[in-house]
Amino acid sequence: MDLNELGKNPDQIKQLIGLLQQLLPKEEASDENSAIEQTEEFPSVMRTRGQKSRSKTKQNNKFLSMREKDMHKEDTKIDKVLCKSGPVSRSRDFSMIKVTCRVCGRTEEINPVLLFDAPNRYKCNNCSTSAG
Repeated sequence: MDLNELGKNPDQIKQLIGLLQQLLPKEEASDENSAIEQTEEFPSVMRTRGQKSRSKTKQNNKFLSMREKDMHKEDTKIDKVLCKSGPVSRSRDFSMIKVTCRVCGRTEEINPVLLFDAPNRYKCNNCSTSAG
């Protein structure tokens, strides 16, 4: 038997597999036969490129068994002990200022925080969105 001719004839390959299986113990031979039969069958459903196989076993979340899970609960207790005064509101009173747009000349009242430079450098929203 020539090895080059062996690859061309499927019957000879099956005979060779049968001879090799006779050399194996009976338990292992049955496992090998089932493995060969499974690989020869085509799957009934073909997957597309976008599909991914998902494992059906549920994974355990190790974080739930760790002591770090509850460490943040102690932070609120420490904050209450160390706090000297309660929370302070951050809103401060302000008065609106009148400014005139340097492009169109329209007068508006705005929050003083929105004015960065001197009042003569103000540009209204309509003029800011247009070119110029």
